[in-house]
Amino acid sequence: MKKQTILYILLIVLFLSNVFFIFHHLTRFGDKDHKPHFSMVEELNFNQEQQEAYNKMRSEHFDKMKSYSKRIGELKEEMYSNTEEDEVSKVFLDSVIDLIAIEEKNKDLEMYKHFRDVREICNDEQKAQLSKIINDAIKRHGKRGKSKKRD
Repeated sequence: MKKQTILYILLIVLFLSNVFFIFHHLTRFGDKDHKPHFSMVEELNFNQEQQEAYNKMRSEHFDKMKSYSKRIGELKEEMYSNTEEDEVSKVFLDSVIDLIAIEEKNKDLEMYKHFRDVREICNDEQKAQLSKIINDAIKRHGKRGKSKKRD
């Protein structure tokens, strides 16, 4: 019973986070603080050799992230396709939610590994700047749930 309750809570949290992301994404384009273009190469002032290494890493990283996102989308489609049915197996629901959680974990782990790899090609000054970029991104991500004052 406890496991099911936790999984239901996880399902609700995942659903609400998706709704919030969609809303935030749609309303963010009017935000003046939003930078339309961010380039790690420019921010860290990579030399040509670093740029080539980074571009290769970035391409591989995006392919992996796209794959995880696609799999998560497929799992959520499968889960929500049963909403019209009168009775849905709790085992089925628990299994799909567990698979979604595993894919989300893999996405986070891939993001972490990507930044560790980027760090490997940086000099000491760039490493300090990269740490600042990562910390700023974490802070921005944490503020997403807070409401913004609008005039």
